[in-house]
Amino acid sequence: MKAAIFGFALFAAAIADDCNAIFEARKNEILFEVDRLDRSKGELEALGEATKRILTEKDNVLKAREEKIADDLKAIEEERAKIEAALKAQEELLARFNETKDGKLTDLYGGMKASNAGEIMNALDPYLAADILSRLESKTAAAVLARIEPSNAAVITGILHKGPPFTREQNATKNAN
Repeated sequence: MKAAIFGFALFAAAIADDCNAIFEARKNEILFEVDRLDRSKGELEALGEATKRILTEKDNVLKAREEKIADDLKAIEEERAKIEAALKAQEELLARFNETKDGKLTDLYGGMKASNAGEIMNALDPYLAADILSRLESKTAAAVLARIEPSNAAVITGILHKGPPFTREQNATKNAN
């Protein structure tokens, strides 16, 4: 029986040695995998830091561009405001000029004898004549219109009927409508 026990002990020792060898081999595999995972983790962290740094740089570039665009837009808006103010001033000046010019023409033709004004208006462009007549007092305009040749008076009356502005382009547009 001693021999059987001794045999069993040898058998158990052999199995234990085999198990220890398997466990050691598996332990080494696990340690290798843990080491590989640690290296991968370090690489991943380095990649994450590099990505974060690149994104930060891009954000800074983007912010700088946005600020430049905002500054440019502000400068453009200021320039637009200056241009609009200058345009408004020019329009007001032109309107005052036209009022003065039209007022002088009205005074000039209103102060003439109807026969003289009629003769001159016969030679004028009918749209200009209509514009001048529209600015005169009704009584004066009627007296001048009566002194214009009938064919011209008919054309001018048609233009007056269509109303201001008294230009070929405006009246052509009104005729098309």
